[in-house]
Amino acid sequence: METVLQDAVGLVEAWCRLAFANTVPVSTREGVAHMGCGRAGRSEPRMISFFTQTQQGVLAALFFVVGVVVGRLANLWSIALTRAATADSADTFALQNLTIPESVSRDVESNTCVSLDVAVTAEPAEAAPNQTPQPNPTPDPAGLQHDWLGRGFGLGRGIVEIVTGLLFAGYVIAYLRFHCQELAEVRPDDVWLYGRMIYQLILISLLVAAMATDLRDFVIPDQITVPGALVGIAGATLSGQLQMVHVWVDWNQEIPGIAGPFIPDWLDPHRHWHGLVWSLAGAVCGAGLTWLVRFCSSRILGREALGLGDVTLMGLIGSYLGWQPTVFVFLIAPLVGMLLILPIKLVWKRAYVPYGPFLAAATIVVLVSWKWLWLSSRLVFGDPRSLLLLATGALIALLVLLCALRLYQWIREPEQPSGD
Repeated sequence: METVLQDAVGLVEAWCRLAFANTVPVSTREGVAHMGCGRAGRSEPRMISFFTQTQQGVLAALFFVVGVVVGRLANLWSIALTRAATADSADTFALQNLTIPESVSRDVESNTCVSLDVAVTAEPAEAAPNQTPQPNPTPDPAGLQHDWLGRGFGLGRGIVEIVTGLLFAGYVIAYLRFHCQELAEVRPDDVWLYGRMIYQLILISLLVAAMATDLRDFVIPDQITVPGALVGIAGATLSGQLQMVHVWVDWNQEIPGIAGPFIPDWLDPHRHWHGLVWSLAGAVCGAGLTWLVRFCSSRILGREALGLGDVTLMGLIGSYLGWQPTVFVFLIAPLVGMLLILPIKLVWKRAYVPYGPFLAAATIVVLVSWKWLWLSSRLVFGDPRSLLLLATGALIALLVLLCALRLYQWIREPEQPSGD
């Protein structure tokens, strides 16, 4: 398997050399020495020189335009998925209101074969005498002609595209100018240093499509998260150098000036297996943490605090980030929610706000601040006992919070009238 992966990567690298045949000397490149990625006297492909020699303002403007285009494609994908979900809900609603003739019902009950030319009429069910007829929940078909779709928040024209452009431009500046993911222990080759940026821009594009659908229809489709996670795992495996941090690094064993952190010996000679491991670990960590919260809330509160779409979304995020950044996404998302929940409710005046956008926003925060987050917490992530203690404390805090919410619900519930 390792040989097959190496052959596949060799073919990709050979194609890249042919595609970027024109090279420039590395000596003309600025700002490489402090990144620990350049080698003097060597030529670099045009793709790398494009990122290193183009002014950052020009790069930001260029990636803003690219983001707008990608945002439009993601928005169209979201609209198509929302239309499909709306059509499915409309079909379900129509089936629930079918009135089957009595003769057909008798034939079905007697297990006799019903002729295909028997008409089944779709008549609306009669309302109860003291019940006000409910309006048809199916949206007006005319509403499907613009971006205001679904049963959730309305997204006006251009909002998704502009937000995506700003995300692309801001992320590229944070990555290239502020080196927001530069770590001493993670030094990919030049190609994969910038390839990781493209890799994470794919994640941002998937998050935009998922969030647009979640805001419109309170649904995160598997058509986005599952293929996206597979792409993330495949990219991590084929490259072997897209990780933000290795699957295991123990900075507690560092001896300043003598020895660096402990990194398992098998990682460097088996980079492709390492890529598969860290990506799968991130997917399992993200989906597992979210599923645990969903399970506990359903048992204690009697209702699910998170949907299955949030579980698959965190699996998608973890497959691109790895398990350590995914833990930060999980912890930062509630803080982002507390900051954004009030403005969202004031603008859209909705009682329910989906949690997916907060997970996506937390992912962006982690992407542009990973270097500083890791430097402040790397001792904890290298100590199994500290991790176990932290996980136990977080679980206890979650259970206490859910029990407090359940008590609050019990106090707020009106007294049920007695049957006497």
